[in-house]
Amino acid sequence: MTAGGLSRRYAKALADVAAERGVLEPVGRDLRAVAGLLKEHREAAAFFANPAIPLTDKRRVLQSLAERVGVSPLSARFLGLILERRRLPHLEEMAFAYEELIDERLSRVKATVTAAIPLPDPVLEQLKARLGTATGKEVYLQSRFDPTILGGLVAQVGGTIYDGSLKTQLRRMREHLLKG
Repeated sequence: MTAGGLSRRYAKALADVAAERGVLEPVGRDLRAVAGLLKEHREAAAFFANPAIPLTDKRRVLQSLAERVGVSPLSARFLGLILERRRLPHLEEMAFAYEELIDERLSRVKATVTAAIPLPDPVLEQLKARLGTATGKEVYLQSRFDPTILGGLVAQVGGTIYDGSLKTQLRRMREHLLKG
């Protein structure tokens, strides 16, 4: 998923203010938490999207939700602003854009490694270190396992995929044999 222009502008403005106040990470957690709640509870999202419900009622519910989740005052003000401007349905996209921006600012990159079997922690740490060296950034690694790749690894770092799976190698060999 890539963030749209409008969501990215809101996320950038929030990231600028959060950086000034030294709360980049907490604000990101707040956005993810509220966006997750709205995604999980479709009735809440429908409530905020319903134009027949007065804005005052929506403000009161959003404030209660923010207090329950424990968001920071900056995050609560941001949520109120996007509610006022009828942008709350785009919160998930804004949270994603915000995450991308703070990763850029903090020189971090997400990586996902898929293997045919679950990898032990020492191997994951070694992969994390090598990917960090290759990218020149701090890597936070997510590990998955998928038996259908048969063996080897598939690593996705940002938008780049390194496919060293046995499944792909066998497919390439088959294509080569069929051509030649």
